[in-house]
Amino acid sequence: MDTQRNDAMLMEILQDRKTITGFLDSIFGFLRRSTDFYHTKSDESDKIGFPKGMRDQILYGAMQRYDPDCWLQTMTAEDGATGDDGETAPPAIEEVILASKEAQKEVKSTIRMVLQPKRKEETTFSPSDYKNGSVFETHCWSQTLKDMEIQVHLPKDLEAAKKLNILIKAQHIKVSSKLSPEVVIVEGNLSERIKHNEAVWTIDQNRLLISCDKAKELWWERLFESDPKIDVKKIKCERYIDDLPEDTQATIEKLRVQQLEADKEQNEIRTSNPEQVITMDRLRTAWDVEGSPFKGQPFDPSIVRMS
Repeated sequence: MDTQRNDAMLMEILQDRKTITGFLDSIFGFLRRSTDFYHTKSDESDKIGFPKGMRDQILYGAMQRYDPDCWLQTMTAEDGATGDDGETAPPAIEEVILASKEAQKEVKSTIRMVLQPKRKEETTFSPSDYKNGSVFETHCWSQTLKDMEIQVHLPKDLEAAKKLNILIKAQHIKVSSKLSPEVVIVEGNLSERIKHNEAVWTIDQNRLLISCDKAKELWWERLFESDPKIDVKKIKCERYIDDLPEDTQATIEKLRVQQLEADKEQNEIRTSNPEQVITMDRLRTAWDVEGSPFKGQPFDPSIVRMS
């Protein structure tokens, strides 16, 4: 992904809208007009949109990924310090040793009080962590058609990059300790090949995240060759509009045009007939209430006989 090019386009929108609120309004307005982001699937056969609740999970996951409060160590296997396999890498953030033992005790005590109650929650994988993949005791994995991500719980004394060996090859991953005797946290032959030279790993507190692109666009049935298979028929597929079949793209374009026309008609009504706007707002509110014959159907005031 060309980050600089994308940043330039987004910066232009931000400068035009002046505020973060205006910027987000532009982004979500675009998603409403030009994608199926706001379309909720009515059943499994529906080819566009998302199952109920999935949109919120996507938004939360995207925000969490770029949370500035998370301590991240990010290195790529292409970095000169890592070598071709990404086996060793210096920490992305230098660790500071306190000069005073009293200060060390005070800080450790504070950290213990703040972090220990949360630690049990942090060691639990959430469903979004293993979306379209599977979960195990020490690790989990998730995937899209193009890429996959592994999350690994790190033992308490192995939560720093300088204490780990992280080996990422085209069809093999190994995470272990540098100290003897070696402690192997995760190791296995991948069921399919990855673009290991473009892999990225990060450490966030007690969790290691490995992100990489697949060598081929396909749904994996398992992460490691020894893992049980998952049911790929139950995978929740999200793809870019350009990657979708032409008939699906045509359906999305039709929805976009209909939405534009509806917005235009609504604006005309609001300026020309305020009383009708009030009536339509009341009808929209009553449309989906319990006991309404139209509950669950798309809002269409043309099918209602008004006296």
